Amino acid sequence: MPTCQQCGYKWGWIEAFFKMFTFKKKLRCSSCDSSQYVSKKTRMLLSLFIFISLLIVPLISYGVPKGYVLAFEIAAYAIVIILMPYIYKLSNKDEQLW
Repeated sequence: MPTCQQCGYKWGWIEAFFKMFTFKKKLRCSSCDSSQYVSKKTRMLLSLFIFISLLIVPLISYGVPKGYVLAFEIAAYAIVIILMPYIYKLSNKDEQLW
């Protein structure tokens, strides 16, 4: 679970889940109100999860039924969204991705 780098406050799953859908660069700690940023490593890992799940789509051209591919894609995205708060790591500064 995400932990504030300023005060050490450990965010709950629900709090982290809703904050990750704000689409803001800065996340505010509920305890000390400091600015926190999603770490570079976490952003790269989440991008990798999304990319890997998209690699299944070309299986349609090899005769895998579309229903199976669609079911896998939905399940993969659901699992990633549910696990995201556990993967989040925070940083005090905004790290550039590249």
